[in-house]
Amino acid sequence: MIFLILWLFILGTMLLVYLYYPFLESNQAFPEVDLVEERRQTLAIEREQSYTALADLDEDFETGKLSIQDYQKLRTELLQETADIVSQLEADAELDVESEIEKYKQRRQG
Repeated sequence: MIFLILWLFILGTMLLVYLYYPFLESNQAFPEVDLVEERRQTLAIEREQSYTALADLDEDFETGKLSIQDYQKLRTELLQETADIVSQLEADAELDVESEIEKYKQRRQG
C-alpha cells in the first residue's frame, strides 16, 4: 500500500512538473529585449523596402513610365515614409542606449 501511494506521489509530481514547465519557459528574464529586437528588425525590413521602392520609382521615371508630376508626388510621399522609419530606428537606438546605461548603473550600485 505504501508503494502505491509513493508511486502515485512520484507520478503526480512528474505530471505537475510536466504541465507547469511551459509556464516556466514563458517567464524569461528579459522579455522586452525580444520585443525590442523584433521591432528593430521589422523597421529595418521596412527601411529596405522603402529604399527599394525609391530606387524602383527613380527607374520608372528615367524610363518614361511616370510623368514628372506623378514622380514628384510619389517620391515626396516615399521619402517622408522612409524618413519616419529611419527616425523610429534612431529613436529606438537612443532609447536602447539609455536603458543600457541605466542597467549598467544599477549593476554598479547593486
